[in-house]
Amino acid sequence: MFDIAYLGRRCFRLIKRYPRTSTVVSLLVVFCIGIWVGREVQFSKITDYFRSYTDPERSDVTKSVVDGITHRQILDNGVLTNILAISPDAADIRPYRALNAGIGTESLMSLARRHKALAAINGGFFEMAGTFRGESVGALKIDGEWVSEPEQGRAVIGVRTVNGKIEAYIDRIALRQELLLPNGSTLPIDGMNRSRGRNELVLYRPHFHPVTLTMPDGVEVVVKNGKVTGIFDKQGSSRIPTDGYILSASGKKRHTLLTHIAEGDAVEIREMVIPERVGDSNLWASFTHIIGGGPLLLRDGIAPSTQAYEREGFDQAFHSFWHPRTAVGKKADGSLFFVTITATEAGVRRGVMLPRLAELFLEWGATDALNLDGGHSSMLVIRDKVVSTKQKNAAKPESIKQKDATKPEVKEKSKSSARDKPQSQRTRAERNVKTARGNRRVRPMPRQQGRAISDAILIFSKL
Repeated sequence: MFDIAYLGRRCFRLIKRYPRTSTVVSLLVVFCIGIWVGREVQFSKITDYFRSYTDPERSDVTKSVVDGITHRQILDNGVLTNILAISPDAADIRPYRALNAGIGTESLMSLARRHKALAAINGGFFEMAGTFRGESVGALKIDGEWVSEPEQGRAVIGVRTVNGKIEAYIDRIALRQELLLPNGSTLPIDGMNRSRGRNELVLYRPHFHPVTLTMPDGVEVVVKNGKVTGIFDKQGSSRIPTDGYILSASGKKRHTLLTHIAEGDAVEIREMVIPERVGDSNLWASFTHIIGGGPLLLRDGIAPSTQAYEREGFDQAFHSFWHPRTAVGKKADGSLFFVTITATEAGVRRGVMLPRLAELFLEWGATDALNLDGGHSSMLVIRDKVVSTKQKNAAKPESIKQKDATKPEVKEKSKSSARDKPQSQRTRAERNVKTARGNRRVRPMPRQQGRAISDAILIFSKL
């Protein structure tokens, strides 16, 4: 480990001995940093950010969406807070995956329209790049089947319907899955529907993808109706059967599978949910839907410390900075309310710190609360309308339209003059958008649509 003081002295002596060379190198470094900043930082949003602080508009409006579901919108100091409150017997709530697959992303508006939902809010965290872009990072269980395992013992919300009413619980959980081998021994399963690491056993189900997308450095065991129907070693990316699953192993676990499994053997997967509240394992096993997030904001009316946030894997930059947030809370009577706190304008990163968000949930009457994915993913849609940003009426007044209609020659002149002038920066940017395979132009997503996401919570009215 080098000595910082020694390194500093050496740099100072080098600059003193070679002042001209040091000056040239410094200028080149500054120039390269300037190029990087110019490409990465969107300076056009800086003015939007500061303008949002000076927004004089204040409002607090509550409207009924349908019986038992209300929408409250609070605009204050350039920050827009949306609260969708739902009575236990007023709606059905369930998570959906983007594109109905284990990987890939989709806009929240598209998810809501495709499933004809009354309202929708973005869900948990996900991979944002690479082959597994859109893969859920955290717990996700849909219709009683696990799609993704819990992450680092983070908090989740479980939802089920009992006697026509929604029951929801919030807690930190872990999931233990193991493969029961024919000789009676067990082998821990490390994950599901995700990238396979070293010395890991990963479970792939049909809703993940047509194939496993694995490298040819492991073994893949095909299981149908509880029996092994195929073993493919050192091939990779095997096709996932629609009526079964694949066990994919690498390293030492590959050797274990090859040693103890043969075609025709019967295998079984055992699982157990381990919640932080002792004695709730059977309760959590009964939940039809589970969606993960983190960190836990409230439990039994008590807010955890920031140290508890960090134990879930969220650092200070995440929990103690003003990020846009998405969260869900529960009241003592079983009512749920989904919350987004964003800037009034799309693309501006205004929000709230997590300790303050926990305080707000207490003010709104919550006993338990959970943070979900935030940032540019934060969005709430009600009746096919994005309500998490302030809508601007860009339509021209009727008098102006009539005035323009009476002067067609002026329009033609403006068009010809526009052709003579250099193209605007926005027009050039749109023209220079990279194209996908097949020469199809990739169209940028509208600002109000937010970032494409991997999963969402959809609300359906019972009326």
